[in-house]
Amino acid sequence: MQEIERKYAHLVHDVVVLSLTDETFRLILYLHSGCTLRVTERWRDQVLFRYSYYWLASDASLKIGWDNVPHHRELENFPHHKHIGEKGCRVASYETSLDDVIAFIAAEINSEDGS
Repeated sequence: MQEIERKYAHLVHDVVVLSLTDETFRLILYLHSGCTLRVTERWRDQVLFRYSYYWLASDASLKIGWDNVPHHRELENFPHHKHIGEKGCRVASYETSLDDVIAFIAAEINSEDGS
């Protein structure tokens, strides 16, 4: 967890561990912007097997949620997809790791700030 705090310090001001086992961890990353990122990763033999990353606004509404649950077979990058907003919009996703998602969020926050 210290690695996550150090690596993403430019975006994250606090990390709360919800659960931690040999294969799975669940975290809440509190972002400087007032948003949160809920992280779940399951690993097998040091390979990321299952993930979900849910970026929530300060009012807890869904901004974007990324996951690789094997549904939505119609999407081009199955099983990787993202849910955009509360309306259930689902599209293919190419952000398939915490690094990818953090980079995406940082770019979005910077563009909102006009940076």
